[in-house]
This record gives sequence, structure tokens and C-alpha cells, in this order.
Amino acid sequence: MNLWLLLLGFILVIWILIEALWTALWIDGNSAPFTSRLTTWIWKTFRLVDRSNHHRFLSLSGPLTLFITVVIWVLLLGLGWTLMFQADPGSLVNPKDNTAPDFAGVIWYVAYTMFTVGNGDFSPQGFLWQLISSFVGFTGMSIVTLSITYILQVLSAVVNKRTFAAEVLSIGKSAEEMLLAQWDGKGFGQIELQLNTWSSQLSKLTEQTLSYPILHYYHAARGEKSSAVALAVLDDALSMIACGIRKECQPAPTILLAARQSVRGHLDTLETAFIKPANSIPASPDLSRLREAGIPVVDEKEFNHNINQLQDRRKLLLGMIQNAAWHWPPLKEDGQS
Repeated sequence: MNLWLLLLGFILVIWILIEALWTALWIDGNSAPFTSRLTTWIWKTFRLVDRSNHHRFLSLSGPLTLFITVVIWVLLLGLGWTLMFQADPGSLVNPKDNTAPDFAGVIWYVAYTMFTVGNGDFSPQGFLWQLISSFVGFTGMSIVTLSITYILQVLSAVVNKRTFAAEVLSIGKSAEEMLLAQWDGKGFGQIELQLNTWSSQLSKLTEQTLSYPILHYYHAARGEKSSAVALAVLDDALSMIACGIRKECQPAPTILLAARQSVRGHLDTLETAFIKPANSIPASPDLSRLREAGIPVVDEKEFNHNINQLQDRRKLLLGMIQNAAWHWPPLKEDGQS
């Protein structure tokens, strides 16, 4: 028996089971180390292949990344079991002529045992290999079931992600547009109700993204469905309110704080996808449009001073948008920012 081959196969099986369980079931664990790097590599490959940022092409990255992740789990699990059986030439025999299978035969045995597609042409020899064969079937069906559950959870989270983006960007495609749309001549109308709703949606999306960092690589084909763009617009609108609107016209401080905290919480998930702050600072919002509409605003010097305190936050937002292959808002009418 080749003990090194047996050990290698055993380590591979345990490693892949940990990767799959960690990624799919551990809510606070983000993706497992290999899986998180794999998804990042796939996204970066898409970006390298399509330097022109064709959003329709990039929208394939999410489904393909999810598919490749699941397939690699299954293949590496099968490889691990195959190496373990291959380590012992007497682990399997063909009952018809009592001959041991070659490597391809071992692969075939592990494959049909993992997916219970039949009895096949080979039989395990001895109690130990019979017991191991039962574990092959158990882990095979378990990882398939786990993968299906994981896929459904990710797709549900993608729907929530795009719903949030669509609702935010339906109000305005830039921070200025959003505030102008909410201004009723005396105050900001129903913005408190909307901020409560968006904060709740964003908090849920944040937890889903922490659980499934692969969500960062589900790219929207149109800007109106991009959560990265929506987050930048929403945060800039909140920054304009906090830094540029006079206190008497601002929403309730607790609601404003909760909304800003929900954005901050989502920005904290970027680390799991290896997303870094941009090197530059995005353009500051423009108070002049609000001033022309009669909205009570502070003077430019005070606003610039206040908004400059948020440089690190806004660099991180810009880094998120650049990673998502979009540009800083405003979003154009055709959805291409």
C-alpha cells in the first residue's frame, strides 16, 4: 500500500468537505480560504478577458463562478477518494475475473459510488474498503445536496441585491437627483420611510453577502440593477444631507444614523472579496443644484470641510464600484454609468 498516496487522498477529502461546509453553512465564516480566492480569480479573469467592460458579458461571471465552484468541490472530492483507493492495489477487484482496475477504473468506481448510479463493475475488498465505500456514497450525496441548497440561497440573495438597487436608483441616478426628487418645498417628504426600508434591505443584504461573498461577483447587465452604483448614490445622498443640508431640514438623526451605519456595515463585507479602497477620491456631490431648487444648504466652504472628513469611506465606495466594472455616478439614462 502506498501510504503517501493514501494520506494525500485523505487530506484532500477532508479539505474539500471543510471548504464546502464552511462556505455553505458557516454564516459568520465568509467563504472558505480556497473558495474565496477561487471566486476572486474567476472574476479577475473575466475582467482581464473583457477590458472594455461589456456588462452583458460580465453578467455571466456570477453564474459561471457559482457553477465552477460547485463542480470543483465535486471533482476534488472525487479525486481524493480515487487516490485513497488507488493507494491499495487490492482495494477493488472485478468479480468476473478477480483483476484489479486500472486508474480509470478506480475513477469510474468512485464516480458511480458518489452518485449512486448503479453497482458498476468492481467490488471493494475487505471490511475497511467496504466501509470507506459507504462514506464515498454518503459524502457524494451530501455535497450534491449541499451544493443545491447553496445555489438556491445565493440566487435568492441575488434577487434581494438587485431589488435593493432597483428601488434606490428608481428615485434618482445620482445623489443630487435623489434629494431633488424628495424635496417637497419644506422638507424631504417621505425620505424617512424610505431610509428605514432601505436600511432594512441593506442590513439583510449585508448578512447575505457575509454568508455568501460570491454575491460580489454577480454583475448586473444594466446599471439600474447594480448594487454598487446604488450604494454609492445612497451614501452620497446621505452625506449631502449630513454635511450640506441645514439641521432644521434634515431627517430624524436616528434614522439618518441607522442608514449610514447600514451602508458602513455593507462596506465591511468588501474585505471578504479582497476589494480595496481606490487610490483617488471620487468627485464631491454638487450643492449648487440643491441651492437653485431652494433647498436650505450650508455654504460651500463648510460643506467641503465636512465632506473631506469622509475621504476614506468614499475611496472605499469608489474601489467597490471600480471592482464592479462601473463608473462613479451619476448613472446615465441608458443605464451605463
